[in-house]
Amino acid sequence: MTKIFIYVLLILSAMSNAQTLLRKASVGILTSKTKEGLRIDSVVPNSSADLLKLKKNDLILSVNGKPVTTPEDFKQTVMPLRTGDLLEINFVRDGKNKKNSGKTIMRPMETSNFADITYDWVKFREGFLRVIVRKPKSLKHMPCILLIPGYGCGSIENYHLGYNGTLMNEWLKNGYAVVTIEKSGLGDSYNCPPCTEVDLVTDIESFNAGYNYMEQLDFVEKDHLYIWGHSMGGVIAPEIARRHKPRGVMVFGTVFRPWSEFLPEMHRVQKPLLENMSYEETEKFVRLIHKVYYEFFVLKKSRQELFENPEYTAIVRTELEHKEGNTNMWGRHWRFWQQLDSLDLSVSWSETKCPVLVINGGSDYEQCAPIEPVLIEQTVNSHRPGSATRVQIEDLDHFMMKSNGFKEAVENFRNQAYSKGNFNYKISTETIQWLNKQQGKS
Repeated sequence: MTKIFIYVLLILSAMSNAQTLLRKASVGILTSKTKEGLRIDSVVPNSSADLLKLKKNDLILSVNGKPVTTPEDFKQTVMPLRTGDLLEINFVRDGKNKKNSGKTIMRPMETSNFADITYDWVKFREGFLRVIVRKPKSLKHMPCILLIPGYGCGSIENYHLGYNGTLMNEWLKNGYAVVTIEKSGLGDSYNCPPCTEVDLVTDIESFNAGYNYMEQLDFVEKDHLYIWGHSMGGVIAPEIARRHKPRGVMVFGTVFRPWSEFLPEMHRVQKPLLENMSYEETEKFVRLIHKVYYEFFVLKKSRQELFENPEYTAIVRTELEHKEGNTNMWGRHWRFWQQLDSLDLSVSWSETKCPVLVINGGSDYEQCAPIEPVLIEQTVNSHRPGSATRVQIEDLDHFMMKSNGFKEAVENFRNQAYSKGNFNYKISTETIQWLNKQQGKS
C-alpha cells in the first residue's frame, strides 16, 4: 500500500510540474553573417521580433546583453527562451544604435483540417519531453502508431514540413492516430541534456517513454498499437517492441548487421557517388578506415586514442570528426555509435513477438545494402514463420522521395525535392495496406 501511495504521489507531482512548464518562444528572425555584421534577412510576421519592430537589414549587436556575431551565436542565445521571457536586442539601423525589448510570445501550435493535434509532456528522468499527438477528427476510438525517426537531432515540431508529415497525414486520413515524442533536449523539452550529448541508450529510453504514454491514451485501442521506425528508428523499433506487446512493427531504410560491418559497404557506395572518388581511391580509403573502425567499435578505443596513432591521425580528424574537447561525431556523441555497434539486432528482432513489415528502397543510397532487410525478414521468420513481410519499392529513396537510382536520389536530396511534391506515395500505400491487414480489414 505504501509503495502504491508513493507512486501516485510521484505521478501527481509530475502532472503538476508539467502544467507549469512553458512552451518555447517564437523569436522569428533569420540572420546571415556579412561584412557589416550579423544582418537580419527576414522577420516572421506575428513573432516576438515582429512585435519588437525589428526589420530586414537591421544589424544585430547583442541579445539580452550577450554579443552575437554569427547565426549560430544568435541561435544558441535565443534557443532557450520560453514564452514570456525578456528579449532585448541591441542593433544598428541606418547607422544608428538602437535597443528594443519586450516579452517573447509563444511559438504557434500546429493545426490540421482533418486531425486533432494535442501537445503534452512526458516525464523523463529529471525533466520532461514534449509529445505531440495527432488523431483523426472523425473517430472516437482508433489504432495508434508511435513514430520513431532517424538518428538526427531534429525536432518533431518540424515534421509537418517534410516527409514525416506527409506520411503521418496519410495514416491519419486512413484512421490511424500518431504519437511523436522529442529526443532529449529538443523542441520544448525541459531540463533534459542536449540530443547531441546523449547516447543511444537515452534515445531508446526516450521512445520507450513515448510508447508508455501511447498506451495510456484514452482514445486508443490498446491491442492495436504499432511502431514505425525509419533509418536509425528501425534499430530502436525492435528494442521498444521487445519491451511491450505491439500489434505490429514497421521499419524502413534500416540496418541489421553491426555498424562496423555496414559502414565499409556504405563507403564503397557513397564515396564515388558523393565525393567523386575513383573506385581505387575508395578501396584504399576503406581498407584504412576498416582498421580504425575495428579499434573504435570493437576494441572500444576513444577517438583521442586513435587520433594519437600517426597512421590514423588524418582520417580520424576528417572521418570521425575528432576535435580536441568535442564529443560530437556525425551529429551525435561518439559513444552513441559504439553502443549502436554493440547492439545485437538478431536478439532484438527474435524477441519482437508480433508481425513485422520491412520496407526497402531501391534508390536508397543512405541504406545502400539490400541484405539488411533480408536479414531482418529471415530472422523474424525463423522464430515465427510468416510473421515478417518484406517489400521492395524500386523508385523509393531514403527520404521517401520518388528517385530512379542513387544518382537521382542524391540530386533530389540536394534540391530538397521532398518539399516540392516529390513524395513517393507507394510507401504510405504499402504501410496502410499492411496496417489494414493487421486490423482485419480487406
